[in-house]
Amino acid sequence: MTSSSTERPGHRLLRWLRLGANHVLVLMMGTMFVSFILQIGFRYASSKPLAWTDEVCVLMWLWGILWGASFVMSNRDDIRFDVLTGHVPRPVKRVLTVIVSAAIVAILLVSLPASWSYISFMKVEDSAALGIRMDFFFSIYIAFVVAMVVRHAWLGIEALRGRLFDDEPAMEPVKEAA
Repeated sequence: MTSSSTERPGHRLLRWLRLGANHVLVLMMGTMFVSFILQIGFRYASSKPLAWTDEVCVLMWLWGILWGASFVMSNRDDIRFDVLTGHVPRPVKRVLTVIVSAAIVAILLVSLPASWSYISFMKVEDSAALGIRMDFFFSIYIAFVVAMVVRHAWLGIEALRGRLFDDEPAMEPVKEAA
């Protein structure tokens, strides 16, 4: 990776945002783990289970999965079914990438108003133990949809320009700033 002094400001900002997203995901997974251990401890050691730990685990799991897919995962980390595309010539692979990316963008954009409506409607419900509004609980899905639209639009545009995500070398792990 290039040194910080020669790196373009946009790349530095993206690297910093990705590092921050990684830290947020680690905090979510840590919170879920601590809640889970508390749940086990109180259930089996004191025979007094805690209701709130179950909600925290579910919230952190949901947010962790969608946050990670939206802001942490790279295209190389994504699961792809390349049985067909792995055996076709590069120009065909580019066309398939454009078609699939366009389909994903279209489906997600068509689903966005209904998703927004449902999540907005959920403000009338609260979680049982913590009283968290359910619209907050599910709001990460909107960020996920927007991130996937941007990612797949970018993949399709890059394929039109002749580049596939396989062309790029694997990214180095994100490192702490010194």
